[in-house]
Amino acid sequence: MFLAWKEIRYAKMKFLLITGIITLITSLVLSISGLANGLSEDNASAIKNMTANTYIVEESDQHQLERSMMIPDEVDAVQGGSPLGLKMVEMMHDGEAVNISLFSLDKESPFMPAGEENVELAPYEILADPSLQGEGYKTGDSLTFQDKKWVIRGFTEKRFSYGHTPAMFTSMETWKDFLKDDLTYQAVLFTDFKGVDIPSKLDAASKEDILSNVPGYSAEQGSLKMMVIFLLIISAIVLATFFYVMTLQKLHQYGVLKAIGAKAGMLLRALFIQISILSIFGILTGNTLTYGLTQLIPGDVPFELSSGMILLNSGLILVMAWIGSLLSFRSIMKVDPLEAIGGVK
Repeated sequence: MFLAWKEIRYAKMKFLLITGIITLITSLVLSISGLANGLSEDNASAIKNMTANTYIVEESDQHQLERSMMIPDEVDAVQGGSPLGLKMVEMMHDGEAVNISLFSLDKESPFMPAGEENVELAPYEILADPSLQGEGYKTGDSLTFQDKKWVIRGFTEKRFSYGHTPAMFTSMETWKDFLKDDLTYQAVLFTDFKGVDIPSKLDAASKEDILSNVPGYSAEQGSLKMMVIFLLIISAIVLATFFYVMTLQKLHQYGVLKAIGAKAGMLLRALFIQISILSIFGILTGNTLTYGLTQLIPGDVPFELSSGMILLNSGLILVMAWIGSLLSFRSIMKVDPLEAIGGVK
């Protein structure tokens, strides 16, 4: 620790540059992770935050919830579940069109989202996604669709969005009256699906299957996660290069230390502590920089960072720094005191 810290204090500018690179890498990784998480919430939080584990849907190669069409007889044949209706609609509010994902559930269903206040939905009343509050919507506002007036009765506690459109939840009573003769359902929801028989024209899909088939979800998340993976690999390569060049520049000093009796293990520990100090300081600075940047991001940009995600990415960057230092460890182990003192490389 003494050796590592003394060298950091002696060559401040060199180590400040390395710390700056770690800071920028950390900020970039966290920014892309926050964007990926924000897009995930904006695209599929209605599925992620719903407590159902199994969805009974129309038989299909791709279980896209909005394309599933189940007639009432098929729904009635599935015992013990909670019917779900979903329709992508365009409502009017103060002369402006608003794209909405309209969900319907029984008022007593365990899958009906909790509101900020306990509300009982009357016909054509809805619980709205809280993101609409940021656009100026409030309890009591009304929207129009197909000559029907839909009144916002409250807002859900959690975020509920589907296909990058805010979700609104209404009662099954409203759903049946709204569709009348064209009544269809999109799914039957279960928490525990064991031992339930379903008709041959229906499939049981897991929550993960439904989530992956939300339009655009897999493509968005796959691309952004691949970017994060490549950034982590690149960070390991960049840091390995810096630490290796830094070690080569100090081979003479390492040779002198070995000649006067310093053990290789002590030199390796000093380098490991030095790398850890630089990496941790750079990661903390990167977290601070990212937090500052999030305060400048407009509210309509889907960006969300959780503490768990910050800890995970910070830990991965620290591990990448340790991995990148292995090449430097090898150089210290192989250095010969006589050659290093004599200037032979």
